Amino acid sequence: MQLSRLLKLIEELSHPDPLKRYRAAEALGHGDERAIYPLIKALRDRDRGVQDAAMRSLISIGGEVTAYMVLPLLRDEPSLISMAIVILKGIGTVSLPLLRSLLKDKDDTVRQLALYLISEIKVCDYPEDIVRILETDPSPNVRASAARVLGVIKYKEALPQLVNALSDSEWVCFSALESIALMGDESSAGFIVPLLNSKSEAIRCAAVEVLSRIGGKVSVNALLKHLSKAEGFEKKNVVKSMIKMGICPAVPGVSDVLIDMLRSGDWGEKITAIEKLIDLGEKDAVYHIVDLAGSLDPSEPGNEERISTIKDLLCRFGCISVFVDIIADPSFKFRGKTIAIDVIRRLRCREAIPSLMQLLDTDIRDIRRASMEALGDMGCYGAKSAMIKALEDFDGGVRRSAVLALGKLKDKGAFEPILNLLSREKNPEVVEEAIKSLLAIDSERFLFCLSRLDPVLREIVTRYKEQLEWV
Repeated sequence: MQLSRLLKLIEELSHPDPLKRYRAAEALGHGDERAIYPLIKALRDRDRGVQDAAMRSLISIGGEVTAYMVLPLLRDEPSLISMAIVILKGIGTVSLPLLRSLLKDKDDTVRQLALYLISEIKVCDYPEDIVRILETDPSPNVRASAARVLGVIKYKEALPQLVNALSDSEWVCFSALESIALMGDESSAGFIVPLLNSKSEAIRCAAVEVLSRIGGKVSVNALLKHLSKAEGFEKKNVVKSMIKMGICPAVPGVSDVLIDMLRSGDWGEKITAIEKLIDLGEKDAVYHIVDLAGSLDPSEPGNEERISTIKDLLCRFGCISVFVDIIADPSFKFRGKTIAIDVIRRLRCREAIPSLMQLLDTDIRDIRRASMEALGDMGCYGAKSAMIKALEDFDGGVRRSAVLALGKLKDKGAFEPILNLLSREKNPEVVEEAIKSLLAIDSERFLFCLSRLDPVLREIVTRYKEQLEWV
């Protein structure tokens, strides 16, 4: 950047218009080290947008000089400390040599901030210094931060020191446990097992969590033994942890834990809970599982695949009466009902036919569509008149489902109503399904009746028939 341009932008950092100050701070990100000090001053600007632009520009310039000049802000007021952390983290590994000197600072907060930044950068080429802090620093908060760093950088040589830290103050113990879990070394399980007898319920729960993450025979045996004496919330926590390990202990209340995972766990935990509930044959859980699937909006990214996964799992229950109860329950949400209907369709649960027949008159179009297709797949000729009636439905999706279902029945009595629909239908998806169904019901008669259709439809039918013959 030319000196004249640089000086002009630096001058505009003092302009009364915050928009001009913002644009100047943003443009200085393309400058060099001469812009660093003015940008650091701009971090104190009264306008938040100018502060943000200055932060981004300092990160963009980067380098050791920027890191060195930002470092003193770690001793400033809280807002500037926060901005300094963002900048130093953004600069990354270049900051590491400068942070090393802060590990010996007299101020506990500065030492802790330096360790936090190292953990955020996630690498460190002086891990021995971190180990020394864990062993000797007078502040428990700083020791806890050191323990956390050692786990984040996975410095396994510090495992003995982390094990020793388990007998430190509670906060340090928590951080040491988390780091041991991050290292994933099964050999460390034996050192954690004694914590299951701690007077602190919080430490016992943390130990359970770490043992479940480490895994291995020692962890499993210790958790099973602890389960026999645990009570209340702690017992549920042990069961939940073991389920995450792939072990479902045969103890009273395990279904309640699985239902809780289904409701409040992350997506992986929800799927694990569903699988275990199926293995246990917990038919009462179907309501909860279908309700979960129905709560997912198919238009949101990833949800369509999730709904499909849940449907596949629900099919493992087989044709059970709960599915019929769900679709007959007027209080059950419509999305959940459509999922239950689709499972019934895939399983061809014929005992659900009476309930599906009743749903053809519902006001909810998605349920009418799903019920129509399920009855068609099950070859329910008793629903033919209702399907023919649905050819007049105002909703194109319902008309398409009705045509699709009648095509699967291949009942010649449906030929004329579908042909009449085709002559007036404007929805291209319904037209396509009507052509397929008419060809399936009676292809010769359909081709003979082409003269009743307009030229555009005749051309579509001819082209579609040629495609079928080619295939």
